[in-house]
Amino acid sequence: MVKYREILRLIAMGVSQESVAFSCGCAQSTVSDVIRAARARGLSWPLPEEMDDAAIRSVIYPKRSRKATDKAAIDFEHVARELGRRGMTLSLLWNEYCDSAVSRGEEPYMYSAFCREYRKWAQAHDVRMRIDHRPAETIQVDWVGDTAEVVDPDTGELLRVYVFAGCLPYSNYLFAEGFYRTDEQAWIDAHAHMFSFFGGATPVLVPDNCKTAVSKNTKEALIVNEQYRRMSEHYGCAVVPARVRRPRDKASVEMGVGLIERQAMLALRGRRFMSLGEFNSALADQVAAINSRPFQKREGSRESVFLAQEKPLLIPLPATPYEMTARKEVTVNFNYHVCFDGCWYSVPFEFVKRTVAVVATARTVSVMADGTRIAMHERAHRKGEYRTNPDHMPDAHRDYAEWNGARFRSWAESIGEATARAIGAILSSRRIEQQSYRSCRAVLALEKTYGGELLEEACQKALLRTQRPSYKTIKGVIAALAREVGRTDEAAGAYLRGQDYYRKIESAGADNGEKGGR
Repeated sequence: MVKYREILRLIAMGVSQESVAFSCGCAQSTVSDVIRAARARGLSWPLPEEMDDAAIRSVIYPKRSRKATDKAAIDFEHVARELGRRGMTLSLLWNEYCDSAVSRGEEPYMYSAFCREYRKWAQAHDVRMRIDHRPAETIQVDWVGDTAEVVDPDTGELLRVYVFAGCLPYSNYLFAEGFYRTDEQAWIDAHAHMFSFFGGATPVLVPDNCKTAVSKNTKEALIVNEQYRRMSEHYGCAVVPARVRRPRDKASVEMGVGLIERQAMLALRGRRFMSLGEFNSALADQVAAINSRPFQKREGSRESVFLAQEKPLLIPLPATPYEMTARKEVTVNFNYHVCFDGCWYSVPFEFVKRTVAVVATARTVSVMADGTRIAMHERAHRKGEYRTNPDHMPDAHRDYAEWNGARFRSWAESIGEATARAIGAILSSRRIEQQSYRSCRAVLALEKTYGGELLEEACQKALLRTQRPSYKTIKGVIAALAREVGRTDEAAGAYLRGQDYYRKIESAGADNGEKGGR
């Protein structure tokens, strides 16, 4: 703190300002300011003993009360009310405030001070900007936080379901649908279904900043996901994402998400669904009940307001819905199936080992060869799932197949009885035998690594555990057996040929030597 008392004392003694500044440890300009302020207030040395530095400061630099300010007062309530208008900004309101203050002969706040004073008032009064939405202007979309479960009828496995939600803010009309994933394909598919449900689109889409919607959203740049941009262009929309960590920018769908969680998904928590379609049907009924329920503070319901005031203003839908396509070059497997996204699809057997193109949409997978479609299937969604057309299977009378069930059984029998039983069980585990060929080939390939005797023993142990052993089970058993006898995958190959193999080589070498001597 400045030594006000000492400065005044030394100045009264005739000490120079430069020396006073050095003695009191302050700038010479500070000494000048203190002298000037003290003279203006009629304060001079000597001073009363009880008057310390703080008291001197309060006299020469009195605080200005808020009421004594000469700045024009701000009508904060008017500012908050006007900010609720679409397109209104603080900059525009500040300009109006300045014009009004000048016309009254008062001095206005600068823009930064105007914004600071308004923020202080807004925080003290917990002000939230109210947005008056126009009919059919925007759709807000998001994923629901809670998830549901569907039972796989084939395996009994519980599959997680993610729920997509869409909301028209003017009527608060809701749409919801469940998907197994939240990837780009599900995101695009959900929008196409939502537009179909509403019967039209709006000029603006307001998503969150998820990667399936926005690649980058900063002050410098906004980059919309390319597939999402194409989809919005197809429906005549513009993507205007919410600001990062600003959920109030899409408050309508946030409220709708809460309603779907509490009044739709919780109501279904005790039911057991055996398919995604069954779950979505039940979810649609619950959402329909929410849409038809009367408002508490306004007339009508979400559905009645939507049908009367909003639906007629929606952008008409295009002739065909948008479908996201993915393309991949693959080689047809020996079991005349191609792999795409972890699932397998059959093609005519003539194309085995050929390179083909897979073109996939949300619902279908097509296989093209030389520009011609050779196969088309309904898209599978569970990893490892097969889609096989019986017409693609080879004719039983046609001697074409390099791999077939008979060959696998013959190969297994040459190893041992337990191996033959294990291969037979694997072949019969699939509805279509060809779907098990890859597993059979993998099991029998273990002979090359571990030897036939160890594979036979592993199959015996695996059959004791289950009547239908899988490749994974047999692989685990044979690996454990190999460790017991001190063999590893890398070392096993060194012992596969045995002593007889090298005796034949030595014998052949001796014969060649005799011939050479002759």
